[in-house]
Amino acid sequence: MPEVSLALEHPPATVERRTPHKRIDAIDGLRAVAVAAVMAFHYGVGLDGGFLGVDLFFVISGFVITRLLLAERARTPRPSLAGFWFRRVKRLLPAVLLVVGAVQAWMLLQDPPGLRPTVNAQTLAALTYTSNWYAILGHIDYWDVAQEQAPLNHLWSLAVEEQFYLLWPLLLIGLTTWGARRIRRPHRPLLATAAVCYLLAHLLYLPGAQERAYLGTDTRAGALLLGAAVAFRPGLLSRFAWPAAAVLGWLWCTADINTAAFYVWQLPLAGIAAAAVIDAIAHADRFRNTLSARPLLWLGLRSYGLYLWHWPVWVYLGVRHPEWNQGTKVLVALCASVLLSAAGYRLIERPVRVSTWRPRALLPALTVWCVTLALVTAVPVTRPVDARHNGPIVTGPNTPDGKGN
Repeated sequence: MPEVSLALEHPPATVERRTPHKRIDAIDGLRAVAVAAVMAFHYGVGLDGGFLGVDLFFVISGFVITRLLLAERARTPRPSLAGFWFRRVKRLLPAVLLVVGAVQAWMLLQDPPGLRPTVNAQTLAALTYTSNWYAILGHIDYWDVAQEQAPLNHLWSLAVEEQFYLLWPLLLIGLTTWGARRIRRPHRPLLATAAVCYLLAHLLYLPGAQERAYLGTDTRAGALLLGAAVAFRPGLLSRFAWPAAAVLGWLWCTADINTAAFYVWQLPLAGIAAAAVIDAIAHADRFRNTLSARPLLWLGLRSYGLYLWHWPVWVYLGVRHPEWNQGTKVLVALCASVLLSAAGYRLIERPVRVSTWRPRALLPALTVWCVTLALVTAVPVTRPVDARHNGPIVTGPNTPDGKGN
């Protein structure tokens, strides 16, 4: 298939034909597969590399957002960045605020020992979409923090995506405005930059302290850029669809985050394989019938909420019902997560996304919501807890926390 050129001399109709923006149902089905892989990993039901479902989400996001931006660029030489960012806010922020608000309500009503310090810090990071850098700079290892301490641990991936959404439209418009006559094959610099990101992940990997390599925006942007590349260059990888699907399945079963091999070749291979599958779905019609099955589409449309809810629900059940066996906890967590995500989609996500509310009406309401949640983190803990030992702080003249030495 022809490349999408950055040159502005192409008529809008030609560019739009090359960058169709009609929704692809099978992509939603693929989202369902991705969230199922992540949940299987978090719930410990057999996919050791299921966390790579996050990389599939990254590639999907890079592809979809770039596709939308190219279509808008074809319609008007001056697309509205404010409009794009407002649509992202409508799509993503309400669901996050709902989940964070539910977790904070849990903290206020039950005050489970050991949770408040980390939850409050992660709440502030989530509200500013800096969860990944909070984990890195605060040395909160995504893989080592006990589950009962971090019900918002998984929001790091949303932070990476939001940071990409903030910067990528600016770069794309810059390329299409000033680089149009110089960059005839725009997918190539995207692939080169993605390779640099994966190289950074390898170079920054430290055994036993992989949070910088795994959580950094710069080290994880490779998957997002691969998605952008296949949006620019339809058919780039679609010929490798079936081998790519097999590679993804193999990596999801075998990848090990604790090995150097993961950062040398497993992580980039997962991104390339995901890009090939998406390219085949979007531009070669492969896998579309399977991934367009109604159950997958239903889950795919709710996959964002399902991703947001599944981990706090799992943590809550682990804290409240430590006596439950694995099978019972998995079944209850799965049912509760699906129900909560379906309710959130019906009552919050979809109504806000399709609403005609203007920024001056919606943004102040969301701002008040964010400020309220931020202020809640300052509510005094009724039972002070030593986060290092998950037990009450005992002070006295003979303790380090008392007036004695």
